[in-house]
Amino acid sequence: MPFTDKTNGFETYGGGRFLDVPYEEDRKTVMLDFNRAYSPFCAYDPDYVCPVPPKDNRLDIAIPAGEKTYEKHE
Repeated sequence: MPFTDKTNGFETYGGGRFLDVPYEEDRKTVMLDFNRAYSPFCAYDPDYVCPVPPKDNRLDIAIPAGEKTYEKHE
């Protein structure tokens, strides 16, 4: 699931991050573990195109968990 939050472009990749959401048929709730949030491939390789997170996945809060900004060392 792609999402954005208030850390994007500062502490985390500007285009948002991903979160794998476990699916179990007939479950009415899902536990989200933002510690497992990760940057998409496009954060590391310009040959990949990032998906734009849908409006419903744009959070108005900071999620200070999961993968942080990738710094390229030369």
